[in-house]
Amino acid sequence: MKRIVSAALVCAFVMSASFAASPFEISRGDLKLVLYPDSGSFSLYKLSDVGKNRYESLFEDRDASATSWFSVLSNGRVFKLTKKVGKPIGFEETPDGAKFIFTLTDDFQAEQEFSFTTASPSGSEPVVLVETRIENTSGKKGSYALKAFIDTTLGENEGIHFYTDIRNRISAETRLQSGIDRDAWLVSKNQKLALSFLRTGTGLTVPQTIYIANWDRLNTLAWLPEVAEGRSFNTLYSINDSAVLIVWPERDIDPNEKMSIRMIIGAWAGNPGEYLQDGRTTDTPSGREFADPEKLKNRDYREKAIKDLLDRIAVIEANPDSVSEEALARLNAELDFMLKSGE
Repeated sequence: MKRIVSAALVCAFVMSASFAASPFEISRGDLKLVLYPDSGSFSLYKLSDVGKNRYESLFEDRDASATSWFSVLSNGRVFKLTKKVGKPIGFEETPDGAKFIFTLTDDFQAEQEFSFTTASPSGSEPVVLVETRIENTSGKKGSYALKAFIDTTLGENEGIHFYTDIRNRISAETRLQSGIDRDAWLVSKNQKLALSFLRTGTGLTVPQTIYIANWDRLNTLAWLPEVAEGRSFNTLYSINDSAVLIVWPERDIDPNEKMSIRMIIGAWAGNPGEYLQDGRTTDTPSGREFADPEKLKNRDYREKAIKDLLDRIAVIEANPDSVSEEALARLNAELDFMLKSGE
């Protein structure tokens, strides 16, 4: 009897596997986006310079990118946007790509649409637009938020895990906060490939915080991880394993209303100049180089830069718990530099 049951189970497994939805692929330029209808996950690839029609992954893609995902915060409860028993994932093609439909609870439904666009800092190069629409289906006013957890890999063997438009090196745990840090984009790169996240700019939703840390430390049951800026990317069981957690602000939504969050990722590695602003700073391996001293001698430029700093400091004073001591020290050092440059 045990053999008969085992054979039946094997047969059922084979039949269910044969009916599993195939990965859905979209290509534009050198990029290929792969969506997995069974798991609600995605992978992103770039055409290799070696071989014919050979693509290389821009972040960890094992098991259909099982180590990266989006999550929704619904009235204090965390829901990973993935397959759940008895809650199948809807999948539909759209005019410009495709979308997942997650109905994990009666409190909300999330549509996540993926498409290519070229309205980006990379110029004519395509990038991926991920738009997540969260609808309040609870019948009463509710509070919702979204976060994206990406298992980056490209910078882990380079010594410089990440860099931004104003930081040449991020090699330890870091937090980028809205209203405090002015980095416009974040890049994970090796010698051949780059994975890029746009943090500010037209056509996207500005994140509240971006956390850069060891994958294990970001993979928490709590909505937000505990951060120790400057801590290494090592843990007892995971060495040199960095990842990115992007968190958007929580919002109240009325019944049957929606909120939309737009995220742009791509493969640019250079400097998208049109998204830079005057007065930004640069982290270098030898120390911090602040805004151009020659420009700071210009009274109008200096006043504008100082006003921008004071506005950010006012945000901190209104909510002292919103910033770390390290971030506050950076702002104070920048203000001192600007004031001295005008003497």
